[in-house]
Amino acid sequence: MSQFLQQRKLTIILCLLLVCSFLAVSLVSYFSSKKTIHLALIEKELPLTSNAIYAELQKDLVRPFFISSMMSTNTFLQDWVSAGEKNPQVIARYLQETKASYQVFTSFFVSEQSQHYYYPNGILKTVSATDPADKWYFRARQLNEPYEINIDYDQANANSLAIFMNFRVFNQAQKFLGVTGVGVSMDRLFKLLCQYEQQYQKNIYLVDATGRVRLTGNNRLLDPKSIHDIAGLKDIAHQALARKDAVFQYVLDGHNYLLHVRYMPEVRLFLFVESQEDLAIIKVKHALYFNIGLCTVIILLTIFLTNMTVRKYQRKLEVMATIDHLTQLINRQTFEALSQNILADSRRHNHPLSVIMADIDLFKDINDTYGHPAGDQVLKEVAHMLKASVREADVVCRWGGEEFAIFLHKCSLEDANRIAEQIRQRIANHLVQYDMYSLKMTMSFGVTNYRYDDTMKELLQRVDSALYKAKFIGRNQVVSG
Repeated sequence: MSQFLQQRKLTIILCLLLVCSFLAVSLVSYFSSKKTIHLALIEKELPLTSNAIYAELQKDLVRPFFISSMMSTNTFLQDWVSAGEKNPQVIARYLQETKASYQVFTSFFVSEQSQHYYYPNGILKTVSATDPADKWYFRARQLNEPYEINIDYDQANANSLAIFMNFRVFNQAQKFLGVTGVGVSMDRLFKLLCQYEQQYQKNIYLVDATGRVRLTGNNRLLDPKSIHDIAGLKDIAHQALARKDAVFQYVLDGHNYLLHVRYMPEVRLFLFVESQEDLAIIKVKHALYFNIGLCTVIILLTIFLTNMTVRKYQRKLEVMATIDHLTQLINRQTFEALSQNILADSRRHNHPLSVIMADIDLFKDINDTYGHPAGDQVLKEVAHMLKASVREADVVCRWGGEEFAIFLHKCSLEDANRIAEQIRQRIANHLVQYDMYSLKMTMSFGVTNYRYDDTMKELLQRVDSALYKAKFIGRNQVVSG
């Protein structure tokens, strides 16, 4: 394991650096963007959206409010009532023109004197204190304020739900004459709020001063009647209703919500514009996930390419460390490492083992006469012939300079002498072609075999002595030692 880690140290360090760098950059970017979006929602988007929705609602709530206010101060209405309500068609036509001119859902007037409920088609009914449907009127007549906003069923329009702007009517002597105003269809307002929610991607709802939800396009708020009962909102309900224009935060089911509250004094309602912050930052999250995925691909690709490059150069270094570049034979250091294993195997299994040490005769003369490139060519061809003359299991190395060593595995001394003699003859009969020259050469060989309890040093000293003897007695010979 430690060897694996050592071999992969560069890759592991590079991988950690890339992972840490990419994660740091991605996370810094993510949290920075998240903070920017959070501030933008609080300081810009929510207030601007609230202003835009308020402007839209003015057409559907504030405008009817002012229409109802003007109706309550209309001298024509006051004079008609004071004259005894003699011609109901007159007031019906007035209500019809008001409805048509201002494009409201309904218009009405309830007379205190006659208790008649007038609408654009004439007299709808006579209100009664005992009729639950008429309680709104008897409540309005007792108001200390000039108007109230009431959500009720419109008896003139098949009991459709509507928001009524109920204004008290007085004559110049401040005598109470009745209640007048217009109604806005709840269905129309609901559709408008749904449209605004889709357009602005926010939850929108209207709340009165007690916290009662009067209207919303958010299905989550259809059942609860008060924000004091709504999960998440109930935690900030008192603070929200105490402020005229503010932003609040709350957490629901692990999601962070931002709420902008604006008071609409004309209709005495609070406009709540709610945004789920998670939805606003979902693109940033997707960007983070994309960056992490891209980083993973880049890291894997980088590691793959790095591994390929490192392994390529490692193989080159290993070859350079173990193979002699000129002859393509293993070098002395590698040979010594291998020979220890071969010797141990031979000792353990009692296999015969022989060693040949060979040296090119008068190699210096070749270099001096024809130059070092010629000597290099001789070394290459000798190495090739040595390798071709032994088995795959045998080990041939360049011992140094013009000297070569051969380990013959499972080979007796007699067979080793025969192989050495065959090689000697082959080389003696071989001509090395270099430039315009044909170079003739010979080699001297020392041969020995492993003997019981030999050390590697003893074995190599013996074969080296045999080679020295071959050189001493005239070269181009095989001497066994």
